[in-house]
Amino acid sequence: MKTNEVCRKLKITSKSLRVYEEYGIVVPKREANNYRDYDENDLFMLRTVILLKELGFSLKDIKNLIDNNNYGNNQFTRSLYLQLKAVERKMYELDVVKNTLKTSIDNILESNTKQNYDTLVEKIDISLKENKTNRRRWLDMWGFDNKAIRFDKMVRDRSNDELGLFDKYDEILDEVRKRIIEHKSVKVVDIGCGTGNLCGELSEKMDVIGVDQSLEMLLQARKKYNKMKFKLGNFLDKPFIKNDVDIVVSTYAFHSLNNKEKKEAIKNMLEYLNDDGKIIIADFMFLNNTEREKCKNDLYRKDKLDLWNVIDNKYYTDLEEFQKYISSINCKIHMEHTVNFTWIVEIQK
Repeated sequence: MKTNEVCRKLKITSKSLRVYEEYGIVVPKREANNYRDYDENDLFMLRTVILLKELGFSLKDIKNLIDNNNYGNNQFTRSLYLQLKAVERKMYELDVVKNTLKTSIDNILESNTKQNYDTLVEKIDISLKENKTNRRRWLDMWGFDNKAIRFDKMVRDRSNDELGLFDKYDEILDEVRKRIIEHKSVKVVDIGCGTGNLCGELSEKMDVIGVDQSLEMLLQARKKYNKMKFKLGNFLDKPFIKNDVDIVVSTYAFHSLNNKEKKEAIKNMLEYLNDDGKIIIADFMFLNNTEREKCKNDLYRKDKLDLWNVIDNKYYTDLEEFQKYISSINCKIHMEHTVNFTWIVEIQK
């Protein structure tokens, strides 16, 4: 497609196309007469650039984002995912500013004394600066840690797992699969499915839907298990099926949620289930806070602060507190310790 056709189709100027080319973002092929010839991939990339510019990203940042997203197959899907994440980032930033403005207005309305407007304006400036800092971190992290490609090797490699987080990984997955089969399950939802290690082989005989917030994990899983279905999402998304699932399962993912999020996740998981349905969670947990503190003190005593930070940076479930919550919503819970920090928990209505 010629330059003037692209400009007309996308409603952009030829000057913009030249700038994108100078930055190395979209560089079309040249015909024998040296005229630029834009193909379908170029057009889609230009649409991505236009959206990212509308969201406030600089051309330098757009170039970095696209370069770090440009590997392997599924380029169309990856580009859509990049746009989705950029929109989510912008929505988060706008929410921060919105909440700051609303709080400032409420403070003015609720106060009987004269307000220090410089202080209120300063709070708004701070929220804008924090947004800029957080966006920079997001940009720096994007695409650099493709955990999905090395995930299967990582969970089975004991050399860098001093805490033993993935000890008996395959045995635990076998046990969870056994419980799914014994339940005579027909329909299963696996949240935080990763590369499909748990339920992939079950998809030969069951209707299995894997949910994960990482596109790369889902792409790896789809490559391995072509009968398994997939959705981009997480624990906090509202159920896409209600009252029609035999098992909702999750392995090695629940510890990413804080206590408030865990409660919301359980409510969502229960909504998936039919009357005889069950939740199975295999994850890192402590029996109670006493056990947590004991672990912390032991690691401190051994001068293993780095290992404690690995634990402390996540939200290992306090099982005694969790049990109280499950009872408060009139559900049954069964807990079983397997190895090190890993427990298997079953929850039924």
